[in-house]
Amino acid sequence: MSVEISLKGQNAVVTGGAGGMGRTTSLLLAQAGANVLIADRDEEAAKRTAAELEARWPVKAAACRCDVTVKAEVEAMVAAALEAFGRIDILNHIAGMSTKVDFLEISEETYDLLMDVNAKGAFLVNQAVLRVMIPNGSGKIVNMSSMSGKEGFHTNVAYSAAKFAVTGMTQAIAKYAAPYHINVNCVCPGIVHTQIWDRLLADVKDAGGDPEAYWQERISTIPLKRPQTEEDVARMFLYLSSPWADNLTGQAVNVTGGLILH
Repeated sequence: MSVEISLKGQNAVVTGGAGGMGRTTSLLLAQAGANVLIADRDEEAAKRTAAELEARWPVKAAACRCDVTVKAEVEAMVAAALEAFGRIDILNHIAGMSTKVDFLEISEETYDLLMDVNAKGAFLVNQAVLRVMIPNGSGKIVNMSSMSGKEGFHTNVAYSAAKFAVTGMTQAIAKYAAPYHINVNCVCPGIVHTQIWDRLLADVKDAGGDPEAYWQERISTIPLKRPQTEEDVARMFLYLSSPWADNLTGQAVNVTGGLILH
């Protein structure tokens, strides 16, 4: 038995794949041998990431613009992947957003945006990809949830609602897809200093708070006493996308340094 994860000959789609955890995940998938379509709202960044994959590893990479809240763009993304690779074996749905707004101050527009990007986006992308995976009788879908999709946080009420939706949707789709030998799981990161956290800390500053003090206070609550890294999260996406996870479905896997234990 090989002790190295190999995705040679597999074709993957990564939403939000041009930056942050999405880019790091794309790199790992390509390093493991997968061809990768990078889908992102920033098309130029997606093209740069795709070019980097092809320069570093003997894989095919493609790029397209995709706003996951727009059905037509999601369908175009799937079509682009089929044109580039012929089939989709792996979906890593990582596109998402967050913000930190006091519950009594959050606007209806911000609530709707968080639900659209995180929950509706997961719905549209999973549905579109599953339609082309089912005829193949196999596939791996891994969604990005959050520790906020396991436990509600008073600092992020709308985001918690959206990510609970992603976790529940993952469980439901896993049951739907199981007869077709398609595994559907999600990853629940803890505190990862990405662009999302940059925006959260900016929100803290705009509200008159101390961003560094807020960051350190959050880190102090982690049992392993360090934030999670993009690589920590990307490795779990890689694992759940691989044959090593053939008997896992409907799971919401924590990568939180012990902060969330359920």
